[in-house]
Amino acid sequence: MFNQRLITMSTFLCTLFCFPTPLLVTLLGAIITLIVYSKSLFKAREILPVIYYKDSALAAHILKKCRQLCTPFRPPLWLHNQHVQTIVSNFLLSRPAVRYDREYLLMRDRGVVSLDWALVLDRRIRETSSILIIIPDLTSDATSVSSLTQAASDRGFRVVVFNRRGHANSFLTSPKLQGFGDPTDLRQVVKYIRGVYTRANVVAVAIGTGSGLLLSYLGEHGSSAHIAAGVCISACYEAQEVLGKGLRSFYDFLYLFRLKKLLCSHAKALSDSCNMRAVMSSWTFKEFDENLYCKLYGLHGTDEYWEKNNPMRDVDDIAVPLICINSLDDPMFPKDFIPYELFRCYPNLFLVVTEKGGHCGFLENISGLSWADNLAVGFIEAVLDAQLKMK
Repeated sequence: MFNQRLITMSTFLCTLFCFPTPLLVTLLGAIITLIVYSKSLFKAREILPVIYYKDSALAAHILKKCRQLCTPFRPPLWLHNQHVQTIVSNFLLSRPAVRYDREYLLMRDRGVVSLDWALVLDRRIRETSSILIIIPDLTSDATSVSSLTQAASDRGFRVVVFNRRGHANSFLTSPKLQGFGDPTDLRQVVKYIRGVYTRANVVAVAIGTGSGLLLSYLGEHGSSAHIAAGVCISACYEAQEVLGKGLRSFYDFLYLFRLKKLLCSHAKALSDSCNMRAVMSSWTFKEFDENLYCKLYGLHGTDEYWEKNNPMRDVDDIAVPLICINSLDDPMFPKDFIPYELFRCYPNLFLVVTEKGGHCGFLENISGLSWADNLAVGFIEAVLDAQLKMK
């Protein structure tokens, strides 16, 4: 047996060294490079977050209490690309199976929104447990935020996902959809939750385009927002400068396509208020808004629509601690629109920026909690701790 192995090895070496020297060097170099590179693909690279804020007692407490603010973002090399981060997080990410109990809530105009309450068997959830409202991306649902739901539930939060009217496979009882930054429905939901859980704090995390709604709500209602803390992940600021224009990339096309797919199930309910054929044939955001939202709201054009739905219209009136998390390589909302000076002027506003992360990505692996989701929960816990000590 030993002699047979020796002969086999000798034959391999003889064959190997029969190659011309340049070819042999190239072959060995390729093998070594492949081995080294394959290891580096899964080796985490540290990306330090940059924080923008105004010095205050609140900021000092949060920086001390929220360790996640100083934790580097560590994506492996294969997750450095902005498109890989975006695509994996939106379509390929492995998420935990979370069960939800759906509740329908009737609005004042007879419209209906749905609330998906996370079902948790953990006894730590009490009447005084803080309630975390998650506002998903405009074309997403509770399934897309199950990792954040699970993590927040494990840390003692009662979690509910807010779905706009007609979204997330819910029915439409009135010929009206919620505008991009119209906080009317969210206001009624927050009041309802506060009325049921009178002893609990209410906090909110918004994802992607959902941040437009949260920014609008917090700005419009200021100190009476009845929300203790807020987080916007991959926040969209001057949304009208992006969504109010034509299609700039594949993501814009896909986003508009998913919106139209959602509308297919509501075509009959909306047909009396707008021309659905014109809506479905619109292939720019401007045309889409003109043919759908402007008709539903009785507005004269997109300028008037975005004047009422711009997330930044009342941002200087936000009165609760809020953190926005953005990546500089976000392919959907360019870094040029990040309002750095805003976060340097107001003591309750915080901004965290990373070089990598894509749109709603911030993944360090293909399973588990994202870096941004972990930071979101940590920030909220730090704010609630600060407010408890001030009482």
